[in-house]
Amino acid sequence: MTVTTVEMKRSEPYANLLAGGVGGLASLVVGHPFDTVKVRLQTMKAKGGGTSLPYANARDCFLKIVRHEGICGLFKGMSALAVFSVPRFALMFYANTWGRIMAKNPGDTELTLKHILLGGVVSQMVIAPTITAPLERVKVLLQVHPTKFTGQVDCFSYILKTEGLSGVFRGSLLTLARDIPAFCSYFATYELLRSLVKSDDGRMSLGATAVIGGLSGVVGWGVEIPADNIKNRHQVCLGQKPLINTVRDVIAEGGVRQFYRGAGVILLRAFPANAATFIGYEWTIRGLILVDL
Repeated sequence: MTVTTVEMKRSEPYANLLAGGVGGLASLVVGHPFDTVKVRLQTMKAKGGGTSLPYANARDCFLKIVRHEGICGLFKGMSALAVFSVPRFALMFYANTWGRIMAKNPGDTELTLKHILLGGVVSQMVIAPTITAPLERVKVLLQVHPTKFTGQVDCFSYILKTEGLSGVFRGSLLTLARDIPAFCSYFATYELLRSLVKSDDGRMSLGATAVIGGLSGVVGWGVEIPADNIKNRHQVCLGQKPLINTVRDVIAEGGVRQFYRGAGVILLRAFPANAATFIGYEWTIRGLILVDL
């Protein structure tokens, strides 16, 4: 009888499809309130043409959202993401596995940096422009204009009516430019740290999984903050606006520093959200071994 190890199961595309979906759902529930604060900080502008900004910092933003919109205000746009977050993460981990398989030569048994990087590239080529960008366009509009739309369908209909199909996919190339380096860094960090603490059969403790997953998230987001800032500013505009104008506006408001607006809450969110992702992922893999799937 063949014994299936964690490492063997982690190399199976269909196991990653299921485990990635569970990890994505866990990440969404834990991270979305932080994400709402992040987007509000990145897209805020001075009132009435002056210099006074609506929020002083992440804490002030959080408190004002809760005070004026209630706790539910922190979860604006999450229901649409919940419908697609599971398949998005599922497909990302699935495509990531196939990318690693394609990078392997006959006889390769050890996972190398080449395998990890190609897996990261393939996963984002599939997911970023087709699923992530349209979802995040709706999400940022709901987060920044909470009273303008009645919900996801209303927001989506408004985009189609005013901007056409191209409006739905606004920011797709920016999303791809953001996510390829970020997820290559993300998966490389996770696999490197994982190799240092895993047992012989590939298992890790809950605490080790949380810490390694959280650190990987911090590294990945540290890489993508500038591109994420530009993407959100570009996607939150209602109506047509060239990308170069968005970049000029960001620079005019304070130079390179503006590309890192909201960095504190981004990195604060990255740790618990990605700890949850990999706890969900790793424990689903172990569950699949137990039920022999």
